[in-house]
Amino acid sequence: MNNRNLCLLVIVSLLSMVSCEKSEHHIIDLNPLETFKESDAPTEYLHENINFKSPWGYEKADNTSRKYPLLVSGMWGEGSKQYQSVAQKYPAFVIDYPKKSANDGQALAQWIKSAIQSGYRIDLNRIYLTGFSYGGSSSYPLSKGMANENIYFAAIIRIAGQSQPDIANEIAQQTAVWYHIGLSDTGTRVKVARNALEYMRNYACNTRAVETTNSDNITGYKRTTITLSRSGFSMFKYSEYTGMGHTSGPCYTDKSIFTWLFNHSLEYR
Repeated sequence: MNNRNLCLLVIVSLLSMVSCEKSEHHIIDLNPLETFKESDAPTEYLHENINFKSPWGYEKADNTSRKYPLLVSGMWGEGSKQYQSVAQKYPAFVIDYPKKSANDGQALAQWIKSAIQSGYRIDLNRIYLTGFSYGGSSSYPLSKGMANENIYFAAIIRIAGQSQPDIANEIAQQTAVWYHIGLSDTGTRVKVARNALEYMRNYACNTRAVETTNSDNITGYKRTTITLSRSGFSMFKYSEYTGMGHTSGPCYTDKSIFTWLFNHSLEYR
């Protein structure tokens, strides 16, 4: 083998290693196992007139340099309630933010920047949002307001909502979304959900996304989920539930919902 061919072989091998490393980012453990005592329970803080809670173990000596995700629980606050069952597995700051507009999203981004400047160890790469119904509709405007401040949610759990199907390509490129809709919800909400799926399929960032479909009954309802994956990450999941109406509870019975959420980071976009 001459030197030129040898160099080409080395270059191809290195590129292959980089490609494999990137494709496996989705299995990197962003949530190391940790044990806690009662004294490690979350503390409530107040910053700029907004109450929020610290993660489990935030004050432990071993964690003084560790940054933590921020879970934003949107309108109705169902996300923060459901999160309590996994709070020790996925330690995070938690804020209830019952807001709805792009201006509110911009204000949230400014609050996050201010909280970080004040010493709260929030990981800007791992900000998450949950929203049901009105909170589902408002998840997209909040995202757009955040983007105006150059801050993005790493992932969103959106359940129903009857407006705002278009999150915009720029945000879809950064933000993963798992959209849930019951087929016994109103016709308008089902139409909005299906429109959101079509928007996602047609965004430039998803031109080369791999689409898969699977069905299951683990929530108590027959569920069909379409997934758009890029570089090994499920960037858009769309789940329709046969027989489910306007409710969020069954969606959270799937324990993988928080696993999916907390395994996203902007660091790997």
